[in-house]
Amino acid sequence: MGQVAAPRAERRAVERTPTTLRGKVFPGALDCVLSDYTRRGARLLFEGAAPSQPRLVVVVWSSGLAFEVDIRWREGRELGVRFLSSRDLRRPAPPYLAAAQAAWRKRRPRITRRKLASSPVILQKRRRLVRELTPTAE
Repeated sequence: MGQVAAPRAERRAVERTPTTLRGKVFPGALDCVLSDYTRRGARLLFEGAAPSQPRLVVVVWSSGLAFEVDIRWREGRELGVRFLSSRDLRRPAPPYLAAAQAAWRKRRPRITRRKLASSPVILQKRRRLVRELTPTAE
């Protein structure tokens, strides 16, 4: 008969929150998924091999929050990291975060208000909404 592995003892002082947030790890701009996090750290899952540096910068791609982290444990394609500090990449960042900030800012094209207002798709939707909301005389 096969032997069943005993569950790991839960040693966290703070409860984990499961997520599927996309992230990037710098240096190297490696894609990862934050599979769970606490206010003190996170579990990162990589498609390929996990980075080997002892300290990294993890950027939550949807929000632009960058965390300086150190690695607490490794298991295959997963890393457990502890947050050391955080920075919002929408604000001016120190030079060591320049590559991460530049990559995050290029993640999607910026559309100015003028271009957005002149977009035919936006105008059509607005006109259709006005027609739907305007009472008709019957």
